[in-house]
Amino acid sequence: MLEQKVPIFDVRRLDEWKQTGVVEGSKLLTFVDSSGRMNPDFINRFSTIVNKNDPVILICRTGNRTSTLARLLVEQMGFTQVYNVRNGISHWIGEKRPIKHL
Repeated sequence: MLEQKVPIFDVRRLDEWKQTGVVEGSKLLTFVDSSGRMNPDFINRFSTIVNKNDPVILICRTGNRTSTLARLLVEQMGFTQVYNVRNGISHWIGEKRPIKHL
C-alpha cells in the first residue's frame, strides 16, 4: 500500500517517535496523550487531510491505539478504507523494515 502512495499516519506521541523513529513518509499526528486522553485537535486535523473514501494506513507502537482509532473512524465518522498496521512499529522494526530517525 505504501508503494501505491497510500498515506500512513503515525499516531504516537513525540517522545515515541524520537525513541524508535518512524516509517519514511509518515504523517505524524498524535491521537492520545500519555494519560490516554484524545488529542482535541486530532479528528479535525485528520478529517481535513483525509477524504472519507480514500484509503489510509494507521500505525502506533503495538496496534492497540490504531485498532481503537480505526473503529472510531469507520463506525462513527464514516471513513471507508482505514487500515491498521498489526502489531505496530514494534513489529515493523522487528522485521527489519526501514525507519527514519527524527
